[in-house]
Parts: sequence; structure tokens; C-alpha cells
Amino acid sequence: MKVKIFTEVTTFIPDELAKKYNIDFVEFSLLIDGKFFKEKSEINREEFINTMNEMDPYPTSSMANPNDYLEAFQKAVNEGYDEILYIGITTNLSQSQNSAKLASKQIKKAKVTIYDSEIMGACQGIMVLSAAHLYQKGKSTDEVIKYLDSIKEKIYGAGISASFEVLFKTGRVKKGAAISVISTIMRLKPMFELNYEKGITSLGGGRGYKGAIKILTENFLEKTDENLEYILIMSDAIGPDLMKKIETEVCKIRNIKEIFYWPITPMAAHTLGKGCALAVIGPSWEVEL
Repeated sequence: MKVKIFTEVTTFIPDELAKKYNIDFVEFSLLIDGKFFKEKSEINREEFINTMNEMDPYPTSSMANPNDYLEAFQKAVNEGYDEILYIGITTNLSQSQNSAKLASKQIKKAKVTIYDSEIMGACQGIMVLSAAHLYQKGKSTDEVIKYLDSIKEKIYGAGISASFEVLFKTGRVKKGAAISVISTIMRLKPMFELNYEKGITSLGGGRGYKGAIKILTENFLEKTDENLEYILIMSDAIGPDLMKKIETEVCKIRNIKEIFYWPITPMAAHTLGKGCALAVIGPSWEVEL
């Protein structure tokens, strides 16, 4: 059985790992100055992040449509793949899974499985790489899905944004904690988590970056297991100093086997804001079943 894995660019998976594990992406687009640009192949990441706050109107995002998925899936069939696994971003943030399902109905010469990661970002990326690794070890799709279901609650991600105004600008981040004008006046630093129930949820604000990192660390303590060994994936939208401070504190409280850096993509930076930093911990994708 020859299997092809598809997912979104918003998993943050670097090109070298995508190539190693034979993963292909279906790109979302950003509407900038009245024109759509694909977030990976047509946008310069650093240039976009540095200028997006000055753009008027602020860019809007667009999910891939059924034809995008059909084109991607059909290409895999033409290359000789007889099975396709699409691991999709949570439906709390995008309806792209519906587009993938519509496209899959038109694929006749390969079995297409649509799997809901229920999350996004590097949390989703860990699932994608775990699936790819298991396929390389000869596991079936049923075995892969069973494993992915088993690790969802072992993956956790949270981060800090530059301001509440930026964090809530697109409407994708849910106001899970009480937020008021006072938060902005007091210069509180907004925190967020990648949440299985709501997608991306606000965690409120901390007094400066030091206070926010302290609260963020407490969340990692509460929502992860001290008895497990983890990998740590750090990501930022041109906020390397903040990212390093978060990394240092997370490493103090959990058993981290290995650390990776996956840059935040334009679409995610558009939602989380320039200067944000995010930490994700979970089990290594190089699992042995």
C-alpha cells in the first residue's frame, strides 16, 4: 500500500521534515490589497509579518477550496498512490475539512481518509509526523488513526502575543478569559492556548512578559504530565527573545528530550500577531508501537 499524507501549512512543519516524510501541503491564502496570495509559495514570511500591521485593510484569510484539494489528491493518484490520508486543521478555525471531503468523493482510484486533528499549529504537526513515521514502519491507516487518537491529550501548546488588539483582530481567537479595556491600559501581555474545544483560546493577561511567562508555565504544569518524556517545539513570529525565555521556563518544569524550532507561518502570524511566541510539547513522532 502506497500512502500519501496531506495537511496544511499551518502545521508549521519545516520543508526538510516534509521532504523526509513525504508530506504535501494544501495552502490557504491571504487577501492582501485586493489580491489572493498562497501563504507558503507566494508570500515572503518575514516581509509579511513585518508589514502586516500597517496594511489597510488588514489582510483576511481564505481556506483552500474543494478544487485545491481535488487537484492535490488527483496528483497523488497520478503518481501511483493508492491511499491518501488528509490530517486537517480543527473545524473551530476552518471549514477546510469539508472541502477535502467534497474533493475525496471524486477520487475513484485511491482510498481517501479525512482525519480531524481537532487542533492546529505544531500540535497538529506532531500528529502529521507521527502518522508519516508509522507509515514508514509499515503500519496500516487503522493503526495510525488509533495512535493519533491516543496522543491528542498528550500534546499541549500555549503562547504569548504582543497585544490584545492584535490577538482578537481576526476574530479567530476566542475570548476564553475576562478581557477588558483595563487589560490594555495596564499593559498586560496576552496569552493564548491551542485548545481542542475552541481552537485558539485567550488565557487572559500577565503583568509584563515576566508575569505572562509565569502564568504560561503554570498552565503547562497543569495540563501536562510530569511522568512523561516530551519533545518541545518552539515557534515565533519574529519574537526570538520572548521565544527563548518561554523555552527556558518550560524546560525547567518538564522532561524535554529534544527541542525544535518551527517558524510560525504567515497565516498563523496574521492571527496571533507580530512578536508572538508559542511553545508546544508532546510525544516524539519517532514512536515505536
